[in-house]
Amino acid sequence: MQIDVSRTRYDGEETEIGPIRTTLGISRATLWRYLNALVSGRSPQADSRENPIVRQLLLVGSRGLPRLSWRDGHRGGNVMHWVVRGLLLIATLLTSVSALAQERTALLPHTSEGYGYESVVPEGWIDVGQGIFARQRDAEDPTLLAQQSAPVSTEDVMASLLPQLRLTEAPQSAGTHQGDALEWTLYRVDVALGKGEVAVDLALADEAGTTYIVLLQSAPDEHDALYESIFLPTLNAFAPLVESVQDVPYRVEAVTFDNGAVTLAGTMTLPPGPGPHPAVVLVTGSGPQDRDETLGGGIAIKPFRLLADALTRDGVAVLRYDDRGVGASTGTFSAAVVSDFASDAEAAIDYLLTREEIDPQQIGLLGHSEGGLVAAMLGARNADLDFIISLAGPGVNGHDLLLVQNQRILEAAGATQEQIDAQLAFVEELTTALDDPAAVEALIYAHTLEQAKALPDAERAAIGDLEDYAHRVTEQVMSEFGTDWFASFLAYDPAPDWARTTVPVLAIFGGKDVQVDAEQNVPALQDALERAGNDDVEIAVLPNANHLFQEAETGSPSEYATLPAEFSPDLVATIVNWLQDHLEIAD
Repeated sequence: MQIDVSRTRYDGEETEIGPIRTTLGISRATLWRYLNALVSGRSPQADSRENPIVRQLLLVGSRGLPRLSWRDGHRGGNVMHWVVRGLLLIATLLTSVSALAQERTALLPHTSEGYGYESVVPEGWIDVGQGIFARQRDAEDPTLLAQQSAPVSTEDVMASLLPQLRLTEAPQSAGTHQGDALEWTLYRVDVALGKGEVAVDLALADEAGTTYIVLLQSAPDEHDALYESIFLPTLNAFAPLVESVQDVPYRVEAVTFDNGAVTLAGTMTLPPGPGPHPAVVLVTGSGPQDRDETLGGGIAIKPFRLLADALTRDGVAVLRYDDRGVGASTGTFSAAVVSDFASDAEAAIDYLLTREEIDPQQIGLLGHSEGGLVAAMLGARNADLDFIISLAGPGVNGHDLLLVQNQRILEAAGATQEQIDAQLAFVEELTTALDDPAAVEALIYAHTLEQAKALPDAERAAIGDLEDYAHRVTEQVMSEFGTDWFASFLAYDPAPDWARTTVPVLAIFGGKDVQVDAEQNVPALQDALERAGNDDVEIAVLPNANHLFQEAETGSPSEYATLPAEFSPDLVATIVNWLQDHLEIAD
């Protein structure tokens, strides 16, 4: 076993980490934001920004490895993170709403690579992140415009928004609107918040498995004017981002393959020449992600698109596919557990065995984050798997991973040791009570109510009925705790499977990864592979890489969307060099 110490950072240095807001990690965004808010004394629904208006951000669509804030950046992210496990709804907590004179506002062109659209935004409005622009005329101005996308159905998006809109069922559509590029379904909801009320206009459009969202929040007395001057022009201008098609020195093929009743759709990239070529299957992290591992939350990097391009240029065929229930794949994502995703990956391997261009003796799997759990499962049982690359793959069980993640997040946020101890005790109590849903619900409700009562007077007054608020938060969090996926994640320990994995393994971690901590997971993985008698193992820690293997400052999920859409310089080189040492590349 080889550990590259030159790229390993175990110096005890603390990394500053902001509040979690994404999909990557092993839980979901809502859950993680809630867990990390209870001890900090902030409202579980409060955004981390010091913005008096943006008080509530719900990421729908990512489950990140405990956004580990939606299913790993990526079942959840901030990290956690994006059910939808990756969309955002903004609901403002106000004590009053001022009547403001409406004036004509110019609309400026705006492009979001992270959410994949071109549109317009009002001139002078403040970009507060994640596709949200706030007018902020004064401290009580509720006016916001949000534009986002999520790789899930409109039904899933709407279901995730209902608690934030204080609804128990989807509202009646207010009609449709044909924009220049998309046809929108419109909704209008008046939301009572604190002593005030806001008007929420929502528009949803679906194209190619992605739901696009435009939301306008305003004071009721300004609604009509803003609807005409801001909302409708935004719908007219909004268009999915058309990416330029570049010539590549390899073949790109759309493929489908079946796993029982589920049909998985993906992309195969094949090096030039007849082959047979070595091949690798890419397995995404937690949260609903497409074949490019699109993460949502305004995060521009598409890890699997970058990896597929780099590896195919180096002579390795790559198969990447949309998660079940995402993009062009069938099935239901929200009903799946970790073992289902492992079964999907095995179906991908079986498909490669049917292709004459692929060398059946050189088929591997590359798993990112939760995809690393899939790698462990298949490494222990699949005889057709010839090598494994694990990127930020856990070496410990979900329960232990969650505790360390909470600790690191709170330490970075400046929490006291008393607060950290209380938070870890709370997480421990929650996870041990999962077999008793009533006990979990009661525990979450009690803690939420306690924290709400401890808020400053103005925020407490803005919430309104504290017990009603605690019930709504509890219902939202229970939708995460109560899932089969979360139970499977907490229960699964990859170490026994790694201890039965004898094929060559390359494991890479980020030194600034706050979702899958290298100091916790490297020793566990190393020990398990040693017990397997596996002497063809390389473990590398890239000191400045975060969970997405971007070159990072702090590693916080809040940085993901601010960093360039590119990998840390050492990542691709480390993978390519290892593959060249282990594979026979066809001429």
